[in-house]
Amino acid sequence: MRTILPLDKNPALREEAREIPVADIGGKKIRTLIADMKALLAKEEYGVALAASQVGEPLKLFIVSGRALARDSRNSPDEPKSDEVRPHRIEPPPPLDEVYINPEFVKISKKKAEKHEGCLSIRGKWGMVPRAEKASVRAYDENGVRFTRGASGFLAHIFQHEMDHLQGILYTEKATELYDEEPNNEK
Repeated sequence: MRTILPLDKNPALREEAREIPVADIGGKKIRTLIADMKALLAKEEYGVALAASQVGEPLKLFIVSGRALARDSRNSPDEPKSDEVRPHRIEPPPPLDEVYINPEFVKISKKKAEKHEGCLSIRGKWGMVPRAEKASVRAYDENGVRFTRGASGFLAHIFQHEMDHLQGILYTEKATELYDEEPNNEK
């Protein structure tokens, strides 16, 4: 089983990721990598996505957690904002993790907003990063099916962070402000 490697032990974080041949998507190596990444992401309380380079594999692949997708849908303007609207609403299970292989931006908005950001490869640090408010990505899923996904807000932010990883760029290089995580004083 792989692990999420810290910056000082992972040269892949500074490399530009390589494309995965479409014919290899269903192969054992890529399936195992995806399964390992999903398992690692599931263990992370605050992790919302993971790029292959974060586990030492400089490949064009990232996964967005189903928890992050659920959070993004809760922020959707189409959702009711109160339980009073639907008093007996049963929360559906979170969406499945989404796999993005050989992703590329199709569109990215010019309008930006500063976003609070961290990274599983740089623990204990946070920063404010200017990110486009909307982004659309075209990629292959884990079955080799090509798709396009548009996003705004939180999910667009995730796309940009993960796409930076695939270019060998870390959020700390784009941050306008960096700070250390507050120590947890609860016992």
